[in-house]
Amino acid sequence: MSIMLGNTLYSMTNEWLAGQYDLGSLIDEVGKRGLGPGIEIIGFQSLRGFPNRVSDEEIKTLRDAIDRNGLVPTSLASNADIALRADQWMDADRSVEYMRPQIELAERLGFPVVRTQIGLTPEVLEKVEPIAAKAGVKLGMEVHAPEGPNTPKVIATREAYDRIGSEYLGFVPDFSSCMRAIPVGMLDKLRRDGLSEAGIESLKRAWEAPGAPFQRYGRFAAECGELGEPELPVGFARLVFTMFGRENLEDWRDVLPQVVHIHGKFYDVDDDLTSPSIDYESIMKVFSELDRTVSMSSEWEGHAYLDADEESAFDMVAKHHAMCSRFLGEGGVARV
Repeated sequence: MSIMLGNTLYSMTNEWLAGQYDLGSLIDEVGKRGLGPGIEIIGFQSLRGFPNRVSDEEIKTLRDAIDRNGLVPTSLASNADIALRADQWMDADRSVEYMRPQIELAERLGFPVVRTQIGLTPEVLEKVEPIAAKAGVKLGMEVHAPEGPNTPKVIATREAYDRIGSEYLGFVPDFSSCMRAIPVGMLDKLRRDGLSEAGIESLKRAWEAPGAPFQRYGRFAAECGELGEPELPVGFARLVFTMFGRENLEDWRDVLPQVVHIHGKFYDVDDDLTSPSIDYESIMKVFSELDRTVSMSSEWEGHAYLDADEESAFDMVAKHHAMCSRFLGEGGVARV
């Protein structure tokens, strides 16, 4: 079938934090630039008082902005926040009650999908599924680096889904799981923070090596100690091992039947409409095998290491749309 392109407001984190837009004007800018039709928001980022104390005025602002720009609500990103307390994990019953208002607000706002996180255990998923079913909202577990479709925690979730057997439980693939290179922008930031070229080469070797993410980071950090690298960039480089996954992109086929939304994570798009860090041509081939239309949010996360004056998120999302359209072809992009 096809993919409906769109955008998550998370892409515009720098512009949002800089106070350049309020919620209505940010959505207006997305609409003006043609970065829809899909629109995704991050509950705790976009809505003051989320999820229990969002005012009627803010709800109206959001819905009016979506409507006047002809956009289509695709996903409301929730948080599991199982480590809110430093002394203990959130238990199953508390997790259910933490998720309940987020799901119910998604129904009120007209979002068909709630992005959930890997912190929700199979026990919580079984208890929260009736809430989602009552609201008519699908829960999409985000499969994000360093996880992948076949890592242990995701396998456990897949097994829980098979046992529960509900159409309201699915996945949100995030392409950070299967990257082919560390983004140049991240390497440049580490250089600016003082990491030497020897340190950069050490980082690349560790990232490309087999093993668990923090094992690879540990080897890198130990080598940097021997090289005398400064602590700041070595510490920041932890993100390389948690944000940029090395899973096999072909494994996405294993979860295609349960995909309810997609995070088109990206960091860079060249002038020839390819991404040096993520093999979008191959990924789009896999997702073109979907048997139905699924929405995808362009999710630029270069703001993790770039400031708003270094790169426009709006321009990056436009380039991402152009790249995805190139690889999907005319028939592979849904028109609304």
